[in-house]
Amino acid sequence: MIIVGAGIVGASLAFHFARRGAAVHMVEGSAAGSGVTSRAFGWVNIINIVPGPANYRLVQEALAEYARLQTDLPAVFAAARPGSLFWLASAAETEAFAAAHRMAGTDVELVDAATIAAWEPNLREPPACAIFSPRDLALDPAKLARDLIDAAGVTATFGRKVESLILSGNTISGVRLADDGVIEADLVILAAGTAVDHLTENLGFRTGVEASPSIILRYNCAEPVLNRILRGPGLEIRQSADNRLHVAKGYIDDHEENMPERVGQRILKIMHERLRLPEGVSLVEAAAGYRPFFSDGMPRLGFLPGVEGAYAAVGHPGVILAPVLGRLAADHVLEGRRSTLIPPAGLI
Repeated sequence: MIIVGAGIVGASLAFHFARRGAAVHMVEGSAAGSGVTSRAFGWVNIINIVPGPANYRLVQEALAEYARLQTDLPAVFAAARPGSLFWLASAAETEAFAAAHRMAGTDVELVDAATIAAWEPNLREPPACAIFSPRDLALDPAKLARDLIDAAGVTATFGRKVESLILSGNTISGVRLADDGVIEADLVILAAGTAVDHLTENLGFRTGVEASPSIILRYNCAEPVLNRILRGPGLEIRQSADNRLHVAKGYIDDHEENMPERVGQRILKIMHERLRLPEGVSLVEAAAGYRPFFSDGMPRLGFLPGVEGAYAAVGHPGVILAPVLGRLAADHVLEGRRSTLIPPAGLI
């Protein structure tokens, strides 16, 4: 089989299929872990998901899949930081949100200001309370994608873009590359994010994927500042093992004052107001990433209708869902077991 796309979702597909004996050939127009994966914040969590909607149960299963993956590949997750602190504008809102997560079966703990101050001494004004989510992980999505591909041991072609699917009768027989090369396969799995519908348009089918922009900001920092991910009003921040600070922000519009670089400089001021930072913290990356999003908030997973040999695996939040999408796709393709966690949405 061919997997088109070597971001975090494609990497998980490769890992799960290869582990179950499938012959996998990955094809990616750039490098492994590039594209929107390289511009993801890297927060594997459920605390930022509102309990109730259909995707909540899927995210619960995704976190369980991450736990299994950590057991299988402990070295891959050696640098991942567990746990996050989350709070809303008021203590009452935070307490209610924690209660909703507990009612939905998620393990969270409400901690007070003194605990927050002890855990995060560089937070200037700890909130009255916050939700501690112990199973959350902070990680590097691009590195995880590369590590999963390495662990899978699959054939990979990087730097060659897939231009179209090859249709023979009503069967997909492979892919045609932008340089006119051809790679044949019995099954083509599309994990190319927002580019999926470009590849399916000659088949008369569209998944309806949309590009949802977000901003990732990265700052050089000389020393440790944070121990966990912090998510409060106006600031969503984590620190990686190299001490770099990572901030996620929503995309506002295309006006000059809201371009990533300008947003990054404004956020730096907020960081100094909220955190005790060392001298010399500086913005080193400000970029927009375009996430594959569907209006119902659910991913798409299944065979394309009307043809044989084509499968789609795409959706947001990709970093959170990647391991469970890989497992569920392998269950579906190799064993004929389609999960009820993800609605068909036109796929088979």
